[in-house]
Amino acid sequence: MLSLFLAALLVTALLAACGSSGESADPGSAPGSEPQTEAEQPAETEAEKTFEDFPEQDLSGASLRLGDTEQYDIYRFSIRDELNGDVLNDAIYNSLRAVENKLNVVIQPVLFADPGQLSNAITAGDDSCDIATGQDLAVANLALNGYTMDISHLEQLDFTAPWWPAHSVASYRINGNMLLFSNYMSYFGVSRARAWFINKQLAANYGLTVPYADVFAGTWTLDKLRSMIGSVYEDTNGNGEVDAEDTVGYVNQNIFICMQPSMGIRTFASDSEGKLEFVFDLERASTALEKMYAMIYETKGVLQADTAAGRQDQAVFQAGNSLFYYDSLGMTETVLRDTDVEYGILCTPKLDEAQPDYIAGYTDYSHFVPKTVQDETLVGWGIEALTASGYYTIIPAFVDVSLTNKYVYDEDSAKVIFLIGEKMYVELAYSFSAHMANTFHTLLNSANPSKDLASYYAANREADIALAEELNAKYGAGS
Repeated sequence: MLSLFLAALLVTALLAACGSSGESADPGSAPGSEPQTEAEQPAETEAEKTFEDFPEQDLSGASLRLGDTEQYDIYRFSIRDELNGDVLNDAIYNSLRAVENKLNVVIQPVLFADPGQLSNAITAGDDSCDIATGQDLAVANLALNGYTMDISHLEQLDFTAPWWPAHSVASYRINGNMLLFSNYMSYFGVSRARAWFINKQLAANYGLTVPYADVFAGTWTLDKLRSMIGSVYEDTNGNGEVDAEDTVGYVNQNIFICMQPSMGIRTFASDSEGKLEFVFDLERASTALEKMYAMIYETKGVLQADTAAGRQDQAVFQAGNSLFYYDSLGMTETVLRDTDVEYGILCTPKLDEAQPDYIAGYTDYSHFVPKTVQDETLVGWGIEALTASGYYTIIPAFVDVSLTNKYVYDEDSAKVIFLIGEKMYVELAYSFSAHMANTFHTLLNSANPSKDLASYYAANREADIALAEELNAKYGAGS
């Protein structure tokens, strides 16, 4: 049974890791620094603080308008309007009320039906919200077209504070400027850190050991994942075909956006002056693509999902018929919440043992401040207070739900959550639709899979270089 002490320690450790003011993990160089020991971490001192320590401000009861969208349930990661006894719901509700009290403001949700409606309002100059959140691709398009404000100059923001996740600050800052941002006013980013879930009973049935030892030894690799996947298959219905009624090692739904950065493959990186450069490593990417292709299409026991049938990977794993399931940590509170499968959690494997460290790729719905905003002081304090309150209230609630949901009996899975939180990395090039950031997603597509990376690279390299130059210009290079 996972002790309450360990659970509390892991919550504290995850917050310290995600909120560290040090440099974020750099997949280009595959960071090799070891996690600090418990004695070295400053987490205990920080944990003694609460949002009560955040400085009070009197903003005269001003309305702080938070724009958000109902489609994809984007709003539920940062806005709740009543208490209902659910841990996450109540944490978000209480976090918002704490901000209202701390700043003397009234938080006013402004919900749009979908990201398109939000974008249309912003491009039309509709001054309807002070801070907004939207689907990553749609919001990036707003930034590219000059509709979002650079928040880097707001004096209320302290990007070195623990409530600003260092990994997102490093990724979202270009030339020192920040037209979009990601922080703890929403738990979406943390919930979208990718992981591999393993059916522990199915592993035991096939004589396999859940590879926690490899994970913690730093030897958990793509080759070992493929070997385990290939060890599990039974033609349960006896029809001679791999289908959803069989027992399989993995169901391929072709959702590998975050596998690419987790293999140490980046599209853009900032130079010493903060300027973006095109850094796609063709040789490394070719090796990774070959391994991924072999795992998905040349390994016995992989079911190619029928996308018309919905998320077969989720359904087959929930039914206990797939050894592995690849998705985000947030699935612990949704898809995996009611399953009877006894599962463990593993971080995304390394490309090979030469990669010094794990990288937890994730996606996020970005926040932004519309160019139409009138009161920068209100916006500055609003952003800072919302992320600080979220850091102390919302993120611990999410981690608690993840820890206590299905594997309270599994201390190793809890340690993996800490490891994932420590090594998070978001590929902002994906949000801005860089072609090479979509390499795995495009070439491994089950409708027409291909290993021809050379042709894809040749066709898209110049466009991505041009995109980097456009971003540098939009983000004020040389200004």
